[in-house]
Amino acid sequence: IHLDQVLVEFTCKSPQPSLPTEWALCGEREERLEVLKASTFALVISPGDGQLMASAGNGMRLFEALEVGAIPVVLGDHARLPYHQLVHWSEAAIMVPKPRITELHFLLRSLSDNDLLAMRRQGRFLWETYFSTSENVLGTILASVRTRIQVPPAPIHEEPAQEIPHKAGKMAGTDANLADNGDLDLGPVETEPPYASPRFLRNFTYTASDTYQTWNRAPGPFHLFPHTPLDPVLPSEAKFLGSGTGFRPIGSGTGGSGKEFQAALGGNVPREQFTVVMLTYEREEVLMNSLERLNGLPYLNKVVVVWNSPKPPSDDLLWPDIGLPIVVVRTEKNSLNNRFLPWDVVETEAILSIDDDAHLRHDEIMFGFRVWREARDRIVGFPGRFHAWDVNHHSWLYNSNYSCELSMVLTGAAFFHKYYAYLYSYVMPQAIRDMVDEYINCEDIAMNFLVSHITRKPPIKVTSRWTFRCPGCPQALSHDDSHFHERHKCINFFVKVYGYMPLLYTQFRVDSVLFKTRLPHDKTKCFKFI
Repeated sequence: IHLDQVLVEFTCKSPQPSLPTEWALCGEREERLEVLKASTFALVISPGDGQLMASAGNGMRLFEALEVGAIPVVLGDHARLPYHQLVHWSEAAIMVPKPRITELHFLLRSLSDNDLLAMRRQGRFLWETYFSTSENVLGTILASVRTRIQVPPAPIHEEPAQEIPHKAGKMAGTDANLADNGDLDLGPVETEPPYASPRFLRNFTYTASDTYQTWNRAPGPFHLFPHTPLDPVLPSEAKFLGSGTGFRPIGSGTGGSGKEFQAALGGNVPREQFTVVMLTYEREEVLMNSLERLNGLPYLNKVVVVWNSPKPPSDDLLWPDIGLPIVVVRTEKNSLNNRFLPWDVVETEAILSIDDDAHLRHDEIMFGFRVWREARDRIVGFPGRFHAWDVNHHSWLYNSNYSCELSMVLTGAAFFHKYYAYLYSYVMPQAIRDMVDEYINCEDIAMNFLVSHITRKPPIKVTSRWTFRCPGCPQALSHDDSHFHERHKCINFFVKVYGYMPLLYTQFRVDSVLFKTRLPHDKTKCFKFI
């Protein structure tokens, strides 16, 4: 029979000063933290005075438990925990009236492992966001006042792009080798000028109505985002009853197969475009070929080339004219983290992050974009990878073998919401970005960790691709054996930073609705080759 271990100390060495009606803290802080680190629960007994709703000793015991990941068990329902009107403490702590103390062991034993993880995660979020530093404490006080008077926070910072001037050369698309879509009609290239996604439409509701979401989910109430992947969706009636929000229904609302499907975006959200963000380093010829391949791609807003090379582009370099802006951004240093900076020139919610040697067809990109529009909070991409457990060494491994399960999608060819670029650059722990810079590796793993940690969902893989490298391109860093050893180290380090493994497995990929469906001769597939 397995017996639960309960630590009860009846002697108190060096008790800390406390109120007459409350339990004193015993020992030094370091000693208490060591005990709490090995604990699942930490008992927090409210002061005996029913008129006293909070005390310094109570607060200290609560914060020490949250800091090391123990679940606070607050004995006494008259206690008021910090910011109780804004923070839902029931998601991170257990509140039990004192008369039910005899049931306490049974109540704690009834919690599932799933609940324990969720509560420890939430407790850690509350500690790190609101109480861990004096700066956080002050920011929380100001944010609570601002929330009560319904004043939104300041807009989150965007990275100003220092553009590198360049000159366009020949018209793109003249190379016959680039026309790999056959007779496939992917829909109209937008004839109107590129348009940006609407911004800051929910400034008031974000502060006044979404207080639960903003205070109890990462990243907290300290920033105002221009848009998030969690914004509410209008019902289908909005497409047809004159809402004026720019929907593009399939067949003007009657539906249809391939021909009608390719002529409109459809879906549940209004029309929009996406931005290609392409990272490059001293491979000008490869870059020019990749840019030229984007010519004629529907719903493309612009291309942002993140120039990671220390040397500027060659003076005689002729950039392809693809009919859309190509913005070349200068970086302060060569860092893979630059891929995910929230550049101010990115004016769409959807970002297609793509390597300069990625080789994707237009129909694959369009299919990925359509899938992402229905799963805006996920990473949607092409090559899948997974994390595996090393039984012998009791550690995590990065694995790129063919598998029926995956937990990561490489961001060398993936769609994600710009919201995650803000979180990656300004909210995610700095230690992770530092490790990416140290190894010049693992930025894609870090982004997958971040999104899975926020959403508790796995990424979405589209098409059957397992690789996307172009034939004939110079050898990439990922072909080096040390590349995989570094990625093993990254995964295990990221797990230590988050305190658990946030990646989740998925066992399916997404294909087009009419994939392998037999159709009448007068109908066509949504995507001919997918």
